Amino acid sequence: MKQLLFKCLSGLTLSVSCSLVFAFPTKPVTIVVPAPPGGTADTVIRAISARLASALGQPVLIDNKAGASGVIASQYVAGAPADGHTLLMNYTSHAINPWLMAKLPYDTIKSFTPVALLGTVPLLLAVPVSAEKSAAELIATVRKNPGTLSYGTSATGGASHLGGELFSQLTGGKLLMVPYKGGAAAATDLAAGRISLLLDSQLALAPMQQGNRIRFLGVASEKRSAVFPELEPIGQLLPGFEATAWFGIVAPSATPAAVIERLNTEINRILRDPEVSKQLISRGFEPQAVSAAAWVGFIEQETKRWGALIQKANLKTE
Repeated sequence: MKQLLFKCLSGLTLSVSCSLVFAFPTKPVTIVVPAPPGGTADTVIRAISARLASALGQPVLIDNKAGASGVIASQYVAGAPADGHTLLMNYTSHAINPWLMAKLPYDTIKSFTPVALLGTVPLLLAVPVSAEKSAAELIATVRKNPGTLSYGTSATGGASHLGGELFSQLTGGKLLMVPYKGGAAAATDLAAGRISLLLDSQLALAPMQQGNRIRFLGVASEKRSAVFPELEPIGQLLPGFEATAWFGIVAPSATPAAVIERLNTEINRILRDPEVSKQLISRGFEPQAVSAAAWVGFIEQETKRWGALIQKANLKTE
């Protein structure tokens, strides 16, 4: 009798679990993007949203909520129902904000459940076309002239800002930071020679590079990039130099594990699709299909890594 009861209860548990998986989604899924249309985040999510909608059997809507380095969008999703129908596309600033902002209206780790890492954007080190012809030459110039060279940032507290700060710390060159309202403005000033160097994405730098006004000296990583295999990994010359922007999906905390698993499986299947992968790589984005558990560890590691850099640089919080 006990064995029969156990089997029945086990079957009931399995039935409930299965019905939870197949009941999701029951309505359109909204992915909140903390950036305006046209940027890297928006471009990447739109490249996979139609396929995700087809896989889920429900429309996938994109809701752009730009502002406050992603805080507005993050706060909105943190307070949404934990049923998987409202998701956040977060990026590098998600791990940086806790260290730069005195108080956030949510907890970066506890308020969200990681769903899937989408991929990374290796930052490129660029200089005016008339400047140094190699990363080694640039590093030597920076070290010989401490406090005289400058680097641009497309957003204060963003990957390009902290990548420049990391380059400054590792070279010992005490580079001067020049903030801009966007990557295009910074690239324009770089081409004109008003700043010495810039770390940013291919999307921001491509127009000036294609016009032969700036030169790429390498990738801000220690390993050769699948997106830019022809460029030198600067981390091999400057150990510890790793400045890569990343993008992923998280859900409100307490979202059921079965829903997370379903979303992770479908998103990873899309990222592994050769056509999707080719499309994203052509835009300077390297797809990364990993488990939800690995994505959890990635966010925690990035939060600690950037935190250590910010504290060492004594950057002021808001």
